[in-house]
Amino acid sequence: MMQLILSWVLLAILAIAPRVGNALPTVESSLAVRTPSLPLTVNVLHTFEFPSWCENLAVQANGRLLVSRLDTPEVIQVDPTGVLAPTTVASWNASEYMGCLGISETVAGVFYVITSAFVNDIFVKTSGVNSIWEINMNTFNVSSAGVVTSNATVSKLVDIESADFLNGMITLNAYHILVGDVYNGWVYKVNTITGRYYIAINDPLMKFGANATTNLGVNGLKIHSPYLYWTNTAVGSLNRILINAKAEPYGVSQVVTANVPKADDFIFKSDGTAFIAQNQEDELSVLLSGQSVAEVVAGNNISTTLAGVTAGKFGRLSTDANRLYLTTSGALGLPINGSVVVAGSVLYIDTTGF
Repeated sequence: MMQLILSWVLLAILAIAPRVGNALPTVESSLAVRTPSLPLTVNVLHTFEFPSWCENLAVQANGRLLVSRLDTPEVIQVDPTGVLAPTTVASWNASEYMGCLGISETVAGVFYVITSAFVNDIFVKTSGVNSIWEINMNTFNVSSAGVVTSNATVSKLVDIESADFLNGMITLNAYHILVGDVYNGWVYKVNTITGRYYIAINDPLMKFGANATTNLGVNGLKIHSPYLYWTNTAVGSLNRILINAKAEPYGVSQVVTANVPKADDFIFKSDGTAFIAQNQEDELSVLLSGQSVAEVVAGNNISTTLAGVTAGKFGRLSTDANRLYLTTSGALGLPINGSVVVAGSVLYIDTTGF
């Protein structure tokens, strides 16, 4: 009898599953059979001074991390081995820029980072301009004693005058990046040679909506071919749309999952599993490839374990390929229990088993 009931349930699920050509496939696997025990263990690599907001990160080919700070306009190199102390790679005048946000590598050793205009408590621009800068790490060198012997080459690529609050960034190809305006709800395509930019994607699922509790729409950006994916912080969703090699969208955008409240940045593992940072929920959720419901695997909104987790990147070495590096804001965006904030940190989680 039980087997018959289970068969009916399966048939009912299949009957309501979407059947359009680009619908998300259903799968039978579950998080429980793919993971070690939950919650996953969170390990601390480095904690900055208080207050501090680590917003985003990139991983270099040598394994070292570049961490952008939102509370101050700086990019800092962090050595996951702990051999070298954190080192400032680039910094800007704090009277001109509020801080740094999205960061991404195009060609080997060349990174681009956003410096932000000043915004108020609801993330509306009050003064200044959003800019994008090139950081060439090929000229950067630090001795075994932690002394910088040669600086990175830092140069401004472009001011984006029309932007309100730039946030997410992803590399399209060697000469183009995509950058999201989290307030206006659209994505710019930026040429890294000429600095030319224009609004390439302006989709309804990128907007924060009239009744939203926050002015943050499109946030994290990732390309998992042939789709562009993005989080919408206000809606609490991960979304996608088909794009071609020029980042021209076609077809209709989709909600991939809608149960990731306050979704910030995210990252895909090689098999398509998405790890989604939920900054103001202090949680990390996982969405298995092909599924439509994410599950919390670390942190919670009553502890400082993942206080304001903002972004994640996987290691690039054979020794840390399963290690997910995370940045945190220390819950400065929304204090835990209304009052608890801590210093921003760089953390990691072993994702072996996903």
